[in-house]
Amino acid sequence: MDSSQPSSAHKSVSLFDLFTGFLLVGLQGFGGISNSSHYIIVEKRRWLTPREFVELFGVCSILPGGNFLNGSIMIGARYQGPIGSIVSISSLLLMPVVILVGIAVSYEHFSYLPDVRAATAGAASAAAGLIVATATKLMRGVIWSVVPVLMAAGTFVLIGTLRAPLWMVVVIFVPLSIGLTLLGRKRS
Repeated sequence: MDSSQPSSAHKSVSLFDLFTGFLLVGLQGFGGISNSSHYIIVEKRRWLTPREFVELFGVCSILPGGNFLNGSIMIGARYQGPIGSIVSISSLLLMPVVILVGIAVSYEHFSYLPDVRAATAGAASAAAGLIVATATKLMRGVIWSVVPVLMAAGTFVLIGTLRAPLWMVVVIFVPLSIGLTLLGRKRS
């Protein structure tokens, strides 16, 4: 843990706070919840430091399942144990499920309309913009040195250029990045 950023481990977060926090994340997470989760968890509620958030997001990214579904379970467990995990993931999913069912029913009735098709294309463009904004925020929590830059560049080349499957990139880069980081710590 970086000593320049205070740890959030001493904070007490109630079940109600977990419920309302993750309910807001779920409500604001159109196009992905990474950006809204960072805003609520790090900036607004200060449950995690920027570095803790990036570390959590990194772990959640290599686990099976949705990144922040896993994150909500881990944060809930951190502050309120197994009940906190259940409350966090349930509140995170509550409103998106309600909204999605409503949209699915509406789309079923109106998908043939040209305006509905145009709106769908516009929503895809907005989602791409959210991904760029999220990546920019996540980069603030990374400690930039040679190892993270090499790992990011290697991941980009393997996935973005060579179209390697994610499992292969994880199998290669997780042990490599851990090893290089440990080697760098031993030297310093």
